[in-house]
Amino acid sequence: MTVKTSTRKISIDILDDMQKENMDSQNDAKDEMDAEVLAQLKAKMNAKSKEEKMATLVAKKERSLKLGVVGTGQAGSRMAETFNKLGYDSVCMNTALQDLKGIGLPETHKLFLDGTLGGAAKTLSIGEAATEAHADEILALVNRELGHTHVLLLTTSLGGGSGAGSVEPLVSILTQTSKPIICIAALPMENDDAQTKANALQTLGKLSKMVQNKTLSNLIVVDNAKIENVYSEVSQMEFFGVANKAICEPIDIFNTFSMRDSKVKALDSSEWAKLFVDGEGLSIYGSMEVDNFLDKTAIAEAILNNLDGNLLASGFNVKEAKYVGVMVIAHPDVWKQIPSVSVNYGMSIIAEKCNNPTTYKGIYEDESMSKDKVNIYTFISGLSLPEGRVNALKEEVKILQAASKEKEEKRNVNLSLDTGANETISAAQRIKSEIAAKNSAFGKLMGGSVIDRRK
Repeated sequence: MTVKTSTRKISIDILDDMQKENMDSQNDAKDEMDAEVLAQLKAKMNAKSKEEKMATLVAKKERSLKLGVVGTGQAGSRMAETFNKLGYDSVCMNTALQDLKGIGLPETHKLFLDGTLGGAAKTLSIGEAATEAHADEILALVNRELGHTHVLLLTTSLGGGSGAGSVEPLVSILTQTSKPIICIAALPMENDDAQTKANALQTLGKLSKMVQNKTLSNLIVVDNAKIENVYSEVSQMEFFGVANKAICEPIDIFNTFSMRDSKVKALDSSEWAKLFVDGEGLSIYGSMEVDNFLDKTAIAEAILNNLDGNLLASGFNVKEAKYVGVMVIAHPDVWKQIPSVSVNYGMSIIAEKCNNPTTYKGIYEDESMSKDKVNIYTFISGLSLPEGRVNALKEEVKILQAASKEKEEKRNVNLSLDTGANETISAAQRIKSEIAAKNSAFGKLMGGSVIDRRK
């Protein structure tokens, strides 16, 4: 009996051990599954935390000036969208609802200038009339969304009907906010048509007068034909995205780094405000990367090349410059390798090239920069109209309009068909034929008249 009991007890113990092992095995599998799920949750949490951190950094990034961006027309709205991605409050408007839909701004920041079939078809008067008709709504939108800003930045193309056409009444509306108004206006691309280029000349003339009478604090001209040349390898579908980035980022760099300290020399907020708001003329700017920074003249040569070839517009006489701002930014490890005289050579080149204007420079370290290049940003203000570019544009318009006129004349000739018959006789003969037709058997069947089936 004892043996049986003992055997039974051993059997139960073995069974218990097996059940325990099985449960432990299940628990282990459960632990592994939980660990996997937990890892996924942690990954999601970290990704969300990173996104929130980046959003906070963009939103809270310290800047010298609070810019409120007003985009008009398709090109202007795209620029406003790009500024918004950099953290600037932006609104936009257009006569074409379909163009507004594709703009990545909150719907409350968009205004549809209703009243046309949709768009302005490069007709300046349509954009102008639509803007005037919605003046109260525009002012309400700007006051609501951009009322807290220091400066209003109007972005537009010079060639489109909605954007270029809206410029004059829109500037008049924005003056009611009592904020300084700066306009970024884009010249046409090389392959744009005669109407677009003619619009550009007309609108540029209006804007330059606004600078003269100080309605505009600054007019920044960017040239899509020049940008197209600089970024010639970019595909057509990507061009405007690349162009808008090239237009918006340098302004953000100056506005952001002018709030940072420097171990050497900072371009401070007041100096940036002078460059940006007090030029009393037109402005141009550009950026360049230097990879052969070990050469003591590399920065000077880059600045020279930037002034001659890499600014976002050409044809300007930089000797007229009132102010010039230069920022040189590099990783701390790169600065350790740059000869101390490099920047001095660069500033000397600017003084000579721009005829000794008031010059502001900023020398900055930045951990986020690449360790194999130096970034140089140049901003020049207080310029007059780009005579060379304007004259070239006039000549292009003249040639294109002559070709268009010739086509119209040929079209009118080809639409006139000489039948060889006397028109008076032919008209009389048509009447006789109509009477004869009515008196024919088929004419009598049809009642001698056309049946109106519209009723």
